[in-house]
Amino acid sequence: MKKFYISAVSALAAAAGLLGIAKADTFSFSLPSSTVSDLSANVGSTVTSVWVLVAIALGIPLAFYIIRKVISLIPKK
Repeated sequence: MKKFYISAVSALAAAAGLLGIAKADTFSFSLPSSTVSDLSANVGSTVTSVWVLVAIALGIPLAFYIIRKVISLIPKK
């Protein structure tokens, strides 16, 4: 396990009780070593499912733009 130390810079935060400790300059917490791999494991599946929405969001306005340009090529009487 990795330990992370965070320094409490503000005395007001400690006085306000935001740290939950009356008089502490630092506090630590532990994360398992597999945290990064667990968090990044679903990125591939998320990108795979989101690309359809991105393609639709970009494709529909682009289609209307192209249709408008094609229609403007035809001379009006």
